Amino acid sequence: MKKYNPIYLYGAVTVLEGIFLLFSRDNSFNSVKMTTGITLTIGAIIAFYAAFSRQRNHVQFAYHEMHALAMLVYGVSVLAFCNTFEKFVSFTAFLFIFYFFSEITFCIWLYNLKRKVVLNIIIIRLLLGLATGFGTIIAMNFPKFDLECFGVLFMMVGLNILLYTPVLKGNDIVNVPPETQILAP
Repeated sequence: MKKYNPIYLYGAVTVLEGIFLLFSRDNSFNSVKMTTGITLTIGAIIAFYAAFSRQRNHVQFAYHEMHALAMLVYGVSVLAFCNTFEKFVSFTAFLFIFYFFSEITFCIWLYNLKRKVVLNIIIIRLLLGLATGFGTIIAMNFPKFDLECFGVLFMMVGLNILLYTPVLKGNDIVNVPPETQILAP
């Protein structure tokens, strides 16, 4: 249990950021900017810790490294370069478009490995990627609800991390060749 705490914490931080954005329509731009930037930078550091503290041959932890880097760049960029609400929305949309493409690419990559993978997990990950992409398009087309849409998207991403940690626990592999350690994150 202890070794999965960083992943649970990473997922929880992402969900909390989503909840904050969902209810932050009346907050000032500066509070939204600072809270989002700091929270997701901390979440990225936790994700890096989770990825680097585990065995390097697990595909799902390489996935966490990639997403941690994206979250870190996003969090720091929000803090350093977002000086208007429109830039904040653009940066956030870019993060979710990246997430959309990375989920789809990750699913295709796992499926093309031609190793035993859980097909249901790949389908769910594919649907999550598509939902993130379409959610971003909705947020960009309905600016009155963009923060709420982004909040829901952050909550979906965080819940996905929280829900798949038990899958990692159930499939914790010791002394098995790396080619059989293909699990969805």
